[in-house]
Amino acid sequence: MTDKKIASNKTQRVWDWFLITGFITLSIISCIVKQNFEVVSFAAGLCSILCVIFGAKGRMENFIFGFLGSILNGYIYLHAEIYGSAALFLLYNLPMQFIGYFQWRKRQQGSGSATIKTQWMNNKQRILTAIVSVALIVGIYFILQTTNGNLPVMDAVRTGIMIVTQFVLTFAFIEQWFLWLLLNSATITMWAIATIRGEQYAVIMMIQSLFFLLNSIRGVIVWIKLNKNR
Repeated sequence: MTDKKIASNKTQRVWDWFLITGFITLSIISCIVKQNFEVVSFAAGLCSILCVIFGAKGRMENFIFGFLGSILNGYIYLHAEIYGSAALFLLYNLPMQFIGYFQWRKRQQGSGSATIKTQWMNNKQRILTAIVSVALIVGIYFILQTTNGNLPVMDAVRTGIMIVTQFVLTFAFIEQWFLWLLLNSATITMWAIATIRGEQYAVIMMIQSLFFLLNSIRGVIVWIKLNKNR
């Protein structure tokens, strides 16, 4: 292994531990301030952080934590009466973990490798992705208008983008990370509003989303490198 690769691996480990310890530290501080330790949201956040860490590396383990995180996050969004995102986690993200796992197995870099081959979309695929995203957001918004759920606009934006992002992730397209940047920004905004309204799990969910946003930036860099190393 070259000195450059050793340094790169060390940087990745430092970044991974920054995400994990950063999330845990801020979550504990939040719990101390609120004088309430929320086990479900903490477990959901930790599973999701591990999921995105392995996802950014293009490693198969991300689907294990994605499965657990989908169940826990689905419960949290149901509790917050954000029904679009709850349905997304439980009815879409959960089964997509299995589909994604088998699709990524086909794209492993070599025999015994846990890292996948990444790819770029062509222009036609990018245009189609944008059109589908907008159509989903509009359609979901009108569906949510028939419910008594909270934050229907942000919920529709987040749900529509995440449906597309999960699909793009399944086929190992690098563009997923640009979608994650947009998605995590929308999620931070949504939970910030929920925090102001006093929602029980909002603070930890907002902290979790902030670390997801940082990891999305890292994901762009790592996946471009994986593509160049094919």
